Amino acid sequence: QYWSSSPSSSLGIKESLTHGNAHYWGVWWGKEAFSTYETKIPRFMSEFGFQSFPEFSSVKKYTDESDYDIYSEVMKSHQRSSIGNSTIEEYMLREYNIPDSFEHFLYVSQLLQAEGISVGMEAHRRNRDICMGSLYWQLNDCWPVASWSSIDYYGKWKALHYNIKKAFSPVIISHEFSDSTLHVIVVSDLKEGVECEVEI
Repeated sequence: QYWSSSPSSSLGIKESLTHGNAHYWGVWWGKEAFSTYETKIPRFMSEFGFQSFPEFSSVKKYTDESDYDIYSEVMKSHQRSSIGNSTIEEYMLREYNIPDSFEHFLYVSQLLQAEGISVGMEAHRRNRDICMGSLYWQLNDCWPVASWSSIDYYGKWKALHYNIKKAFSPVIISHEFSDSTLHVIVVSDLKEGVECEVEI
């Protein structure tokens, strides 16, 4: 069947989590917790994402020391989202202590992004009886900027790119909490069985 648009449930039918493909932006634009990814699982997730800053060596190429603040004019102009810098900071306050320097803030923003998108990616893979596809937004950048990318403008991998490489491995060990119970799940996309030992 020809799919005329993304996201869509069918020709002329609005997207849903039960049919077709979906974009989910409750995390980021809606400021929902990363754990929301574990319950908002569509048939095919064709777009979801979270921002981070490029690493310090990349940021130094378009800033001076006087710009080393995420709210400086230069840093705000190198931002792809109207809510970007403040949203990264808001989520960071939920998950971490605020870093003690500009350089560390950039670094921890990447850990935050990697953690959040990995929660979604692993939830999609654990629930493959429901969801058979997952695409994060986005791979790379067309200019040096804070964005949803996993590879910055200069070709440097962010923490997200390393995490996604693991999350897309043919075999992963994943976990979730349900009603205060820890569930450990082994997911395999291999055709043959896999013998493994899990130590907790």
